[in-house]
Amino acid sequence: MATSLFKMPFDADRLKVERIYASKDLENCKVETLSCDKIRNIYGDLKFFELHEDRPCTYTSLVTSLDGRIAFTDAPQGPLIAKLNMYDPAGADTDWFILNMLRSVSDGVMLGAGTMNAEADYTCHVFDQDLEDMRIQAGKPPVPWNIITSLDATDIPFDHVLFNTPEVPVMISTSAAGVELVKEKIKNDFFVVTASTTEDVTDELIASMKANQDKVLVLGTGSKMPDSRVALYILKRFGIDRLLVETPSYMHYLVSQQMMDELFFNYSCLYVGGQALTIGKFGKEFGSQDHPHTKVLSIHSHSDHFFYFRHKLLYD
Repeated sequence: MATSLFKMPFDADRLKVERIYASKDLENCKVETLSCDKIRNIYGDLKFFELHEDRPCTYTSLVTSLDGRIAFTDAPQGPLIAKLNMYDPAGADTDWFILNMLRSVSDGVMLGAGTMNAEADYTCHVFDQDLEDMRIQAGKPPVPWNIITSLDATDIPFDHVLFNTPEVPVMISTSAAGVELVKEKIKNDFFVVTASTTEDVTDELIASMKANQDKVLVLGTGSKMPDSRVALYILKRFGIDRLLVETPSYMHYLVSQQMMDELFFNYSCLYVGGQALTIGKFGKEFGSQDHPHTKVLSIHSHSDHFFYFRHKLLYD
């Protein structure tokens, strides 16, 4: 049954992109995913390389300026890097569609508490009715799990709309210290599971999560900060095979842990420069002797002013 969540129109003819480069490696993308006419008409085929046994397949979708900035200093809302491209406003809407496309094929979407504090109405649901219908017809829940990641839960706004929208299933992934704060602050019905190692993630633990998925599920791993390997293992065992990571800081962390698979980076051809926000600005940078690389899998173009890259991360 379709949700009552806010939707908006996406005109396939207006948003359609052309694939101008395809790596031969795409031939190895054998894992079928959800698809529909709208995805095929706007973007084309979308398949993934593999699913992992110990964690979800992870990917992100970000829009940057040509010099890698993800926000203006004087107007820090992330979407403006796309929306203020005066030469291709439709290209900005295509960027938004690609994010929705990736949400629609995902079992879960990871978001940060910082985003919740910056955007009071932010929910990671699917804004296109055709894509929501695609999920329902495939037997999926209409909305992927919205998973809030936080070191210790001190930055989570517990009065946010996300906690007051029953049609959006919510998890919190935090540390053991964060779990205690969640217990004090949360106003919703909740259910806590904790694990120190992957060996703690038993069939009984997963069954208890599934029996309480009408509540906010709170995952506690690690002591003062979450143990992402254990947290992602729990998500995989719970049934989250594909995870879209919408928080740039956590994406950067997963790259540092060699647990990020792909990057969908959309390039809005405008220049920002200076001290404007970059990806991973608040994390530790890689050094000259130890840094990952990527292989470009595909490039799509909407015009001479907006491009859409898909990268596979290489860690060896």
